[in-house]
Amino acid sequence: MSILWEDVRYLEAVARAGGVGGAARELGVSVSTVYRRIAILESAVGAPCLERGAGTGGLTETGAMVAQVGHRMRKALAEVSGQLHAQATEIVGEVSLTTVEALLPFLVEPIAELTSQYPLRVNLILGDSGPSVRDREVDVAIGVMRRPPPGCWGVRLGKLPYGVFGTATAVRREPEPLWVVRALSERSSPESAWEREHVPHFATRAQFSALVSLVAGGVGVGLMPRPIAALHPELVEMPGYRERVAPLERTAWLLTHPDLRKTPRVRALMDALTQRFRAAF
Repeated sequence: MSILWEDVRYLEAVARAGGVGGAARELGVSVSTVYRRIAILESAVGAPCLERGAGTGGLTETGAMVAQVGHRMRKALAEVSGQLHAQATEIVGEVSLTTVEALLPFLVEPIAELTSQYPLRVNLILGDSGPSVRDREVDVAIGVMRRPPPGCWGVRLGKLPYGVFGTATAVRREPEPLWVVRALSERSSPESAWEREHVPHFATRAQFSALVSLVAGGVGVGLMPRPIAALHPELVEMPGYRERVAPLERTAWLLTHPDLRKTPRVRALMDALTQRFRAAF
């Protein structure tokens, strides 16, 4: 029996996502489908690739080797796809974009404008750890960082000044406001470090996208970029924290692979996003 890429990609997704459940979500299939395709792969390989049992889902030594081959295949296919995209001369087809969910309100207008003006499909991927621009897994990404990482070409969108915000009721709560802070999975971020230093007690932890919704809903006060807070008229700033959050100011970047930056559909998306973000920031 031959080893097929159509089966290998399921194992590669398990290795990259850290488990069968994550792979199923990424591929848009059921967990049982992932297990079934990996079973077919194991028959072709002649050895187990996936550890079985409660709480496992890890790869065997053979599985790790096959997944590495799959990773190289996926990168090679993405590179070929990127080169074909770069050869296009019209604003048509599909362009992909990834960023965090909290920035979604800034994307609606430019995506609507592009898709109404051109025969263009926008594939939007929201998440804290999206696909890689450098590996050509996605065409465009919006990230918050000091400078573009190696292997990426970037457009500076603007500074992200921070503040502490809450509803009027949450801000006035006695004897002190309740806080909503970032989830433990974001513990390495500068914002989380600031919270550990300046927030002695908190009521709720949440991923950032949920944090914004919770704060806007009156659960408590929270640290967030001013442009995002400005999208929620129900929020007011706590001015007493302005000096303490000033050092947190960060920069938003629009990123793509250097080979794609002049591709018409990528350029059109980046131009539309740049205009929208600079107007807001």
